[in-house]
Amino acid sequence: MGILLLVVFLTLGISGLCSLFEATLYSTRMGALEAASSGGSLSHLAKRFINMKRQIDVPIASILILNTIANTAGATIAGMYAAEILAPQFAVPFSILFTLGILFLSEILPKTLGAVYWRRTWPLIVWPLIMIRYALQPALVVTQAFTRILTRGQSISPVTEDEIIAMARLGEQSGEISPEESGMVRNIIELENKHVREIMTPRPVIFSLDAQITVAEALPQVNARGFTRIPIYEEDREHIVGYVVFQDLSAARTSNLSHTPLRDIAKTISFISETVNCLTLLTTFLKFRRHIAIVSDEYGGVAGLVTLEDLIETLLGAEIVDETDRVVDLQQSARQHRQNPHGLGGGGTMAIS
Repeated sequence: MGILLLVVFLTLGISGLCSLFEATLYSTRMGALEAASSGGSLSHLAKRFINMKRQIDVPIASILILNTIANTAGATIAGMYAAEILAPQFAVPFSILFTLGILFLSEILPKTLGAVYWRRTWPLIVWPLIMIRYALQPALVVTQAFTRILTRGQSISPVTEDEIIAMARLGEQSGEISPEESGMVRNIIELENKHVREIMTPRPVIFSLDAQITVAEALPQVNARGFTRIPIYEEDREHIVGYVVFQDLSAARTSNLSHTPLRDIAKTISFISETVNCLTLLTTFLKFRRHIAIVSDEYGGVAGLVTLEDLIETLLGAEIVDETDRVVDLQQSARQHRQNPHGLGGGGTMAIS
């Protein structure tokens, strides 16, 4: 009877550990392992476990081979001893109980524990998996030869954008990250799929100045609106030739250059197509240290204006408004202006930071 109980416990124990290892291996997130590998007491284990997950077929094959050996040998030996020790009428109940034990104690319970408590279990299984792999190396050579034939030319699919968004949503639901952080993850990923025309300030609400007026003439208008960068034009507002910065206007006034035309202190302004995606624009702004650009339509005319602030608002998912802003959403203001051209004060245009 002692040998029978020993065989049963060994079978259930080895099979249960295999199930725990498998569930932990699948459930542990690469992001958590990368964070652990960057420093700390678990960095060495994390690096080894990362390598296992990148070649997951090897540890999985080791686990399945050991589990198959344990279940097959255990069932055979236990059945043999049960037939010798137990009365015939107890053979069927023993087989049923043994099967249920394997199902619940060696499959359902350990796999649930591994899936739920993977943060605690993964450091505990690294060295056991390494030892199992070396112990079963001859069998692994055979299984890997077959898997290479079946998976020739195939590779593990990389993480997709949709999966990253889904993980951010799950992180928000579990409380790991805030709703704002989850929203920013989605906005960053969607930045490449959003065109400049979707975030630009439309032409009807752009505040611009004639390039020929002087600093003294421009400052009262700029001070009344509180904006830092103002496009300047020649002839009409379709011909933007640059932009001036409020600090430069103030410096010119204090340097007795109040009668200097705006064109003489203007900076070069970039022109971009309205079909450019926002990620490309953000990269360009950061690379060339730009804050503002004119958006051109398909005919080369001025469609609107876009700033670094517009891109930041897109990432944050909210309008950035300070005490000087008279309009929160300039795109909505432009639509209202088209419906009611006289509905905006001050000549129907608004400035942009």
